Amino acid sequence: MARLMEQKGHPRAPQGTKTPIHRAIGWGGFLVLLFLHLDFWRPQRVVLYFGWLPEELLYRLIWMLLAFFYLVHHCTYLWTRDEAEDL
Repeated sequence: MARLMEQKGHPRAPQGTKTPIHRAIGWGGFLVLLFLHLDFWRPQRVVLYFGWLPEELLYRLIWMLLAFFYLVHHCTYLWTRDEAEDL
């Protein structure tokens, strides 16, 4: 798939190089998401935002949004090799 994207000049074609900054962002993002997921440090309060959205639900929605951006970064910059080519 990556080869096909590169042949057609797709703007999101993977470059095939894992730069140290992308690796650092990958590991740092993983550790941040892990720390935020294990939220033992956060006080459990019953607060409503916008009059109807509980704080816990808002926190989880923000965490899932960060996890989505981490997944996009990982699949775009770190996981550039198509494993189907090995078969």
